[in-house]
Amino acid sequence: METESDANEVIEAIKWQIHHTKKQIESLNKAITRIGDVEQLKVKGTLLKTYASQIDTKKGYVILPDYRDHKEITIYLDTKKSIIDNAETYFHQYHRDQRGLKTIQDNLNKAEKNLQKQIIRQTNFDATDSHQIELVRKQLIAEDAIKTKILHSSKAPEPAHPRRFYTTDHVLVEVGKNSDQNDHLTLTANKDYYWMHVSELAGSHVVVHSAHPSKQTLLEAANLTAYYSKGRGLKQVPVDVLKVGQLFKPQGAKSGLVMFNGKADTLTVDPDKELAQKLAEKNLK
Repeated sequence: METESDANEVIEAIKWQIHHTKKQIESLNKAITRIGDVEQLKVKGTLLKTYASQIDTKKGYVILPDYRDHKEITIYLDTKKSIIDNAETYFHQYHRDQRGLKTIQDNLNKAEKNLQKQIIRQTNFDATDSHQIELVRKQLIAEDAIKTKILHSSKAPEPAHPRRFYTTDHVLVEVGKNSDQNDHLTLTANKDYYWMHVSELAGSHVVVHSAHPSKQTLLEAANLTAYYSKGRGLKQVPVDVLKVGQLFKPQGAKSGLVMFNGKADTLTVDPDKELAQKLAEKNLK
């Protein structure tokens, strides 16, 4: 019977949605753990400014008394920078991580509320009520938990090259599809191009093929970065923005892992599926 088939589809979709939300919450909690003690960055910047005249930069580190608990704290230094510049770097990282932590916490609160609603819906679902089946099915389609079927189509094999998009300003943006491709895309890109990755979440490496992109291009590329990441279903996803030339791969690092020197800017965006599709369509014209 069609009703029974629809009911089974709804039951499976609800299970998948709950599993997906739980994984999302797990990823967000891991992101919070990775950020760690944000206030410590502020403390380090403050201590460096306070003791600036007494610090020898050449040592590469300094041990100072932490005014919070009077214990000693080790502060690592960039020997190529002045003490004040090192302090500013810590302050910049503090503000960046503070913004990122707030965004992640907001998304975590939303995901936890969503999970509660999803579990209640699962508990209250009556597989024999045709009206409820239809209503819940429509809800799940709107929430992208049930994919509407596409006729006369089978999944095409993924191309060997990264996903390619063109922004409104006709700037090429490439989005890696796996760890190996992320490595190749990032490590072979022009050093003056811009590079993006979501803050504290797993996602694709993104290269903007421009040394002087407009603000609109950067925002559109940041949207693609958020959409092709674990933050796709979240609101207000922070995206790190820097130059390719700032990146480097530590020896022995796993595929897809890179680090960077200097400062990274942050753009916060709401992943937009329609925008991603629109920019992809430009590539076909």
